[in-house]
Amino acid sequence: MLFKFLQSILRLFFNIVYDIEVVGAENLPKDGSAIVCANHISFLDPLLLGAFLDRHLHFMAKYELFKFPPLAWLLTKLGAFPVNRQSVEITSLKRALEVLKNGKAMGIFAQGGRDKAVVHEDDGKAGVAMFAVRGAAPVIPVGIKGSFWAFTRITINIGAPMRFEEPEGKKLRAAELSLLTKEIMREIKCLSERTDP
Repeated sequence: MLFKFLQSILRLFFNIVYDIEVVGAENLPKDGSAIVCANHISFLDPLLLGAFLDRHLHFMAKYELFKFPPLAWLLTKLGAFPVNRQSVEITSLKRALEVLKNGKAMGIFAQGGRDKAVVHEDDGKAGVAMFAVRGAAPVIPVGIKGSFWAFTRITINIGAPMRFEEPEGKKLRAAELSLLTKEIMREIKCLSERTDP
C-alpha cells in the first residue's frame, strides 16, 4: 500500500534527522471519523504527522500544490484534497464532510498557513469547528514543538478529543462556531508550549 510504504520511509527519515517524541498517542482514536488539528510551523508538518500518527490522515492542502501534475497525482492518491485559503469553495467543504462521514481521519491546520510565532486563539479559521459539528467528528488537538533544525528534538503533543454538537433543531451561527474554534486554538496553544509530558 502506497501510504504505508511512504509512512515507513518518512518515519525513518525523521528518526535519522531529528529526535522525535510523540506524547499522548493514546488520545487519537484507532478508527472512526476524527479531525486532527495542529499548529503549522514548517512545510514538513504534514509529513511529520503522516509519519508518526497511527491513522491515514486525509489532509486539506492548499490548492497551489495541485498545480504540478505529478504532485497532484501523488497527493490525490494519498487522499489529500485541495482548498483555497482565500475563499470558501463548496467542493472542498463537501469533500471534507465526505471524508468524515465515511469514518476517516482528516488533517487540517486551522491557522490556514505556516506561522512560527506563538499560537493565538484568534489564529484559527472557523471551518474546523463547522467540520466537527456537521461531520459529527471529534477534534484531536495537536501541538507541534521544535525548530526543525537537524538533530534537534521535535515533540508532537496529542491532546484529548474535543467534541462539539449542535443543539437539537438549531444550527450554530458563524459567531458561535468562531467561539468553538477559539477553544480549539487555546488547546493547541497549550500543547505547542507544553514543557513536560
